[in-house]
Amino acid sequence: MFKISKNEPPFFTVAKSKVSLPLVSSAWESTEIESIRPKLREHILLYEQNLLCVYCEKEIDDNPKNSNIDHFRLKAGHLFPQRTLDYKNLVVSCNAKGRCSSYKDKHIKSKSDYEKIVNPVDENPDEYFDYLLTGEIVALSASAKAEFTIDIFNLGRRESDNLTQTRKQITEALIYCNNLSLDEIYSEFGNEYHSFIKIIYNKIQEQ
Repeated sequence: MFKISKNEPPFFTVAKSKVSLPLVSSAWESTEIESIRPKLREHILLYEQNLLCVYCEKEIDDNPKNSNIDHFRLKAGHLFPQRTLDYKNLVVSCNAKGRCSSYKDKHIKSKSDYEKIVNPVDENPDEYFDYLLTGEIVALSASAKAEFTIDIFNLGRRESDNLTQTRKQITEALIYCNNLSLDEIYSEFGNEYHSFIKIIYNKIQEQ
């Protein structure tokens, strides 16, 4: 998970100003919003998230079936309908089964659960998470909020296609790159897992 800065694009501001539905929670399916959702997804991905899933930091490709605009605070189930068109509540998540937005939405039980989740728009995830050389993500300073966030997005999953194993493989490669700068390593490894790479790079340098 990484910190993102939100900057609402004018086309979204105009579109939501035209929504006249009486129920805020229904606005997402309105003609005005539905027509610009693909453009909105692309804007968030390209200009705010560097083409990465905001939760697991895996790269998201051009196929719209592989990602979604996630309402961080869920609009469904009468939880936060007033946040339906709140741009700061919109991020892009991958559609991976068993983690990220789909996992979060299935396991949120109440409004109060959101007070226990690290919000990458309002908070800096670097202050909550640490990574081990084994690829595991752990709570920094035994933070209960970090632990709940890891669980609610299933970021420490160990199934096939698991994040932990992939991060471990990156660690093994980083050991042989100790003569490179962090920027050079980012260039070498691409967009994915920058939070993990930064922390592990520093740990290897300290050894």
